[in-house]
Amino acid sequence: MSNSLKIAMDSLRPASRSVRSEMLDRGSRADAGRASSFVALRARMLASPSLAGALQFMQVTTRPWEPHELAAWLLEHVVAPGWMRAPRALREPGAETLELCGLDERHREVAALTARARERVALSLLDFVAPNPDGGFLRAALYSARVRWTVVGGRSGWLPAPRESDLLSDIVLSLFAAEILSDADLYRSHMTVCTGCGRVAFTQEARPRSAGCPRCDGEVRWRAR
Repeated sequence: MSNSLKIAMDSLRPASRSVRSEMLDRGSRADAGRASSFVALRARMLASPSLAGALQFMQVTTRPWEPHELAAWLLEHVVAPGWMRAPRALREPGAETLELCGLDERHREVAALTARARERVALSLLDFVAPNPDGGFLRAALYSARVRWTVVGGRSGWLPAPRESDLLSDIVLSLFAAEILSDADLYRSHMTVCTGCGRVAFTQEARPRSAGCPRCDGEVRWRAR
């Protein structure tokens, strides 16, 4: 038997017990590492008011949003925490600019505004979890000063700093950016985004690159590891 044929035949043989054991150990260590990082992520999520607000916006606006819901979200998750003062108006490209004091009777316009904002946020997050992201929304948040570095009580971190003149989508993205900048690799490893409804979720398992969304059956994307 020639050497080349022997090498080819050897490669077809089952891996030795030691090789299989090493591969299993490596897989177990990877699973344990993902489990540990997911626990760390959940702890951050529970302690992050900015992420809570960003996620609520993306989850709730998968259906038409009523004017009082938008006003309540803005007050609870943007104004009350001190990220910015209440804006006089809310705007988004492709939607009518709405005065905050006159939202109550603008049901159709509020639905259109929030849908446009959600779409732009989802596209930014889809890029974040893409195989070769350009990091556009994180750079934009930094360069436009929609996030700020702060030190309080010996602890440092990023906080949202949107402005009253910002687009609604940029306000939401500033909430995401402030938290993601604290550990981008951690969020990129576990974040999933639906291409259909924009649903943002987090997973512990290292799954295939795409699957169906449990809410709308759209394609779910995340960074393959």
